[in-house]
Amino acid sequence: MGGSGIIPDGDGVWASSVDNPKEAINKSAKWIDEDFEIPEIVELIDNMNALKDTLRAKGLAFTNTAGTFLSRMFYPRSEKTKLWENVWIINHSDIRSGMKVLDIGGASTAFSFYLASLGCFVSVVDNDWGNCGTLYNTDYVGKKMGWDIKGYDHDISERLLFPDNHFDRIFSICTVEHLSSAMRQIMMKEVGRVLKPNGIVGITMCYDNNANVLTVDKGLRFGYLDKLQKDIIRPSGLDVLGNSGLIDFQEDKDFLGAIFLTKKIVIS
Repeated sequence: MGGSGIIPDGDGVWASSVDNPKEAINKSAKWIDEDFEIPEIVELIDNMNALKDTLRAKGLAFTNTAGTFLSRMFYPRSEKTKLWENVWIINHSDIRSGMKVLDIGGASTAFSFYLASLGCFVSVVDNDWGNCGTLYNTDYVGKKMGWDIKGYDHDISERLLFPDNHFDRIFSICTVEHLSSAMRQIMMKEVGRVLKPNGIVGITMCYDNNANVLTVDKGLRFGYLDKLQKDIIRPSGLDVLGNSGLIDFQEDKDFLGAIFLTKKIVIS
């Protein structure tokens, strides 16, 4: 993309730039191949693949990129981008054993299972929209592996069933684009409430200009900064962690990106 920096068929403009987009943590997946060569990312990929192999060897299931248990052979491209989302978020979230972690929309994902395998206390809030047992399987795999992970069937448009300042880390992997603007705002207000001071939120989002039945208003992208501020950042009451310049260098038709937020301690 280039030229005016206006996304066709939209009212947003490019967000501000940073000196070196490739060094940003809040970024798009445009540089996915380069990111997959970063030593820390390579190690994470190896670790996640090893966990997947362990689960398969034990006959335990984890979902594909569509959130079902169908064969991954049907999703070769999205499996690659989902892996980027997972390892990019993990690599930049300073996750440690013993942390209380909330995953919104990640029932039975390799991502939530990996967090549990690190020794985190993982709560997964989701709906089993495909009626394929993703929430049941979350608890089942946790018990079989000896992990502390629990799934909660919850409508994200309602208040989360957790106290204020409860979680060290909160994640949502490619979920917000499936919600309406109003639901995103409710979700993010609750995220800000249940996150501990100095906690970190990691969110990935996508945009599909050809909008299918699984997306709402084509999704989110950095180029529509006003929309991102309205639906995600401002309702949370949180601050952007890392680079505040958000780079949207992907094609007009689609976008995949990651953003990190944090709750700063206010000293009066």
